[in-house]
Amino acid sequence: MPPLHTSQTQIHKYRLALLPAVLTVSVAELSTALLQGGVDFLEFVIRHDLGPLWHHRLQAGNALGTLPAGYVDALHRARMAAVAGYLPQRAALDQLDKLFAGKGIPYVVIKGVYVRECVYPDPTLRPATDIDVLVLAQDRLAAAKLLIDSGYAVHVTPDNVSHEATFKRGLVDIDLHWHILRPGHTRTDTTTGFIARRQQTHGVWGLSDSDTLFMMLTHPAFSKYVCSPNMGLGRVADFLLWLQQGKAEWSTALQLLQTEGLKTAAWTMLTWLRLLAPPGLTGMLDEWLGIIQPSRLRRAYMRAWVTHDLPTRFLQRPHWIQLGFILWMHDRPGDVLRALHQLGQARLNRLRDARLLLGSDYQWGQLGP
Repeated sequence: MPPLHTSQTQIHKYRLALLPAVLTVSVAELSTALLQGGVDFLEFVIRHDLGPLWHHRLQAGNALGTLPAGYVDALHRARMAAVAGYLPQRAALDQLDKLFAGKGIPYVVIKGVYVRECVYPDPTLRPATDIDVLVLAQDRLAAAKLLIDSGYAVHVTPDNVSHEATFKRGLVDIDLHWHILRPGHTRTDTTTGFIARRQQTHGVWGLSDSDTLFMMLTHPAFSKYVCSPNMGLGRVADFLLWLQQGKAEWSTALQLLQTEGLKTAAWTMLTWLRLLAPPGLTGMLDEWLGIIQPSRLRRAYMRAWVTHDLPTRFLQRPHWIQLGFILWMHDRPGDVLRALHQLGQARLNRLRDARLLLGSDYQWGQLGP
């Protein structure tokens, strides 16, 4: 995603791409925006995985006939590709549920794969590259064994083995988590509460509504650097649809943000989302921003990172982003010190964490890179 500071025109382009995620926008407005944007805009929409949602809204409003055949074909191909990606993922989810239930392993599906089951008119409209699953830390070894025995190849990396690993089989990637973030970013172990409050939607176990909102406002801040090219507009569409369908349990999410010392992270993420939100939602977001805003100095500092998209400038220097941006998302100096301490511990304990996941005899590279 290009830097935000390039021009207001670029921000306007992002907002136009998100139009089908705004429920009050008419089909006529959608078709007009697509035609005026031209082929470059169409390609931009598809590149951000919004093509299926555009196709659905235009098709539901009988407006595909107003578009050139090339546009319709491109949107249809994006829609079919999303369906083709969803089907093996859904089959894997059904199998995973049986495997884990059979061994008494509670879990939740997190992020986009669960959100699409909750707020999209058809879950196939929201492409996802992988399935994110959260289990209790004490269940990670049993969960990993079940996946490996089911034909998944495990891929562990030293940088992430403290909290997640990837399992691949055919077209399906499963990211198994036992912490939502690297240990130390939160004050407590949030996983236990998340799983205790889980709910089921369309046969998929996921986070409660308030926990999903908490996840939307914190996880991308740390893992995607808020407004860097890693973000993508699909996550913004998730958020907009979540709000418009009355699922934003703000008061409960706020309590968790306060408990975990992550109000600043949520404020930073909301600052980005506010830039792209439609007028009907800005009042709510402004209210939230006012409630959780950090000090004036920190507010100015974090806003500069977001509005000038500094993470994009420093993507080749991730340590600068960590030291200059990510650490400042914690609310108190003690939270920063804890995060730094736990980062050091994670580096020291990489092999130990790998063996907690894959067994005491595991050696680096034995089952994956």
